[in-house]
Amino acid sequence: MKTEMNTKKLYYGFPVVLIGYKDSKWKYNVTTMSSSYSLGNTLTIGLASKSNAVANIKKYGEFTLNIPCQEILNKVEIAGFHSGQNKIGMADITYDLGEKVDAPLLDECLLNIECRVEHIVDHGDYTNFIATIERRVICDEMLNEDGSLNSRDFNPIYFMGDDKERIYRYFNSDTKKLGENMGCSAEDDSICG
Repeated sequence: MKTEMNTKKLYYGFPVVLIGYKDSKWKYNVTTMSSSYSLGNTLTIGLASKSNAVANIKKYGEFTLNIPCQEILNKVEIAGFHSGQNKIGMADITYDLGEKVDAPLLDECLLNIECRVEHIVDHGDYTNFIATIERRVICDEMLNEDGSLNSRDFNPIYFMGDDKERIYRYFNSDTKKLGENMGCSAEDDSICG
């Protein structure tokens, strides 16, 4: 049996990210969000249209997406509030500037992605930025010896909830390779085709 869920918001598990951007008032700034996805070299983010971040990203046309770890959740929360304020200073966030975009790469984050805005879509109270990924930078311990992502240890913060309660969640250590749930491995073409 299923029941219709009446809620204005539903977050069914999205990675929490910090968006770094050039700020006309504070030089550089950051905001917390959880509405993003990537496909190939394209990254899309969605933010509240009336936010300081949206105004500045529209003005400068570039940003960074930074994946934080559990250890800096206090900084993540500070960056999620206080719109228009110097949140980098308030949260004591250190950074270097990107090589491909003029926006901050946050030092304490596991992964940093430099993005250049290609399209802007305003929809209702939200603005979606569709961007080209210009560069990816990752902590050395998040790479395997062959240079691939260490997926087993990569443990971002996830955001879940509805309009009544929102929480942070984390991965457990269980993993399965793509295709294993079908009784084979995606790497074994002879069985999985």
